[in-house]
Amino acid sequence: MLNQRRVFSATPYFDDESIIGIVDEIKVILKSGMLADGPQVKNFEAEFAKYTQTEHAVAVNSGTAALEIMLRYFGVEGKEVIVPTNTFVATPTSVLFCGGTPVFADIKAETLCIDPEDVKRKLNSKTAGVIAVHIAGLICPEINELRELCHNNGLFLIEDAAHAHGAVIDQKKAGNLCDGGAFSFYPTKVMTTGQGGMITTNNPELALVAQKMRDHGLDPDRIMVMLGDNWCMSEVTAIIGKYQLANLDEFVKKRNEIAKRYDHSLAKSQHISLFQTPDNIRHSYYKYPLRLNGIDKNKIAFILKNDFGIDTGSIYYPPCHLHPWYMSNLHTRKGDLPISEDVLKEVLCLPIHLGITDKTADYVVDSLNTCISRVSDEK
Repeated sequence: MLNQRRVFSATPYFDDESIIGIVDEIKVILKSGMLADGPQVKNFEAEFAKYTQTEHAVAVNSGTAALEIMLRYFGVEGKEVIVPTNTFVATPTSVLFCGGTPVFADIKAETLCIDPEDVKRKLNSKTAGVIAVHIAGLICPEINELRELCHNNGLFLIEDAAHAHGAVIDQKKAGNLCDGGAFSFYPTKVMTTGQGGMITTNNPELALVAQKMRDHGLDPDRIMVMLGDNWCMSEVTAIIGKYQLANLDEFVKKRNEIAKRYDHSLAKSQHISLFQTPDNIRHSYYKYPLRLNGIDKNKIAFILKNDFGIDTGSIYYPPCHLHPWYMSNLHTRKGDLPISEDVLKEVLCLPIHLGITDKTADYVVDSLNTCISRVSDEK
């Protein structure tokens, strides 16, 4: 490694004040012995619902659980659910675990989000609903079109908002745009609880079912009234989430500042295409993606890590339909979704988190430019 500096692609952030508060409240929890089924989860749910401007929020132990609970509520067994191929595998696998079949849709090259036109092409009598992924923290710009399409066809529409904590479109928060939203609080996310997830919805019936389903299908009297699982969030997890949520707007503001610095520094590069955010959207920048033009992404990522200590990422390559399991079991194949296949192999994500200072961002840009020059000279 030419430079011993290490720049992680993602890392959680806790300021000193939050750490002190979290530790103090965890001490109270430990002394009380109430590590589950206490007030902290309820408080976190209430604050998250208030933040997202939704009527209900139901805490669970992962973003995947949030998706699976909603899909079970909507009854997808034996039916199809359209999902973008540009997503983490948890999105389509949640459909499978509910007895449904994921049908992959292509993306729009300029946003990396699901293409409504391809969704229309995939609709048939077996379609139960659609999952729209707010990729990298960009709310799907066509979310209103998708909502109208689903409404007119009697379909549900779920937001996979695992990347989009604090994102906004037309003054409405992610998680409050469709039938339900699924958030993840994994350590790399815009806000974290370590592990955890949240369902947001304005549907009281969905919220009630979710509350039962996350706890083995038990009602408030501890009588099993439906099939459920152990998807509950712990009290300690909720405490961490409460402090992260209190700082979420500041987190998003800082991520946007880093993104703007990258934008300004990279705008004139002939080897890089930047993704633009529509004026009516506040991006949460879970990831900072860019597209390399005619440059081998894998070579760039390798050199950045090994020579400059800079970790990078992708969203997502290979796309879901090219993972071996889906190719074997759903008979997807190369060429099915050409835009995703062409674009995503050229998308690289630069480090973005609250540990990125202006100096670090400049180091990342300078290192990237050096790598691009080196790889270009090899041609």
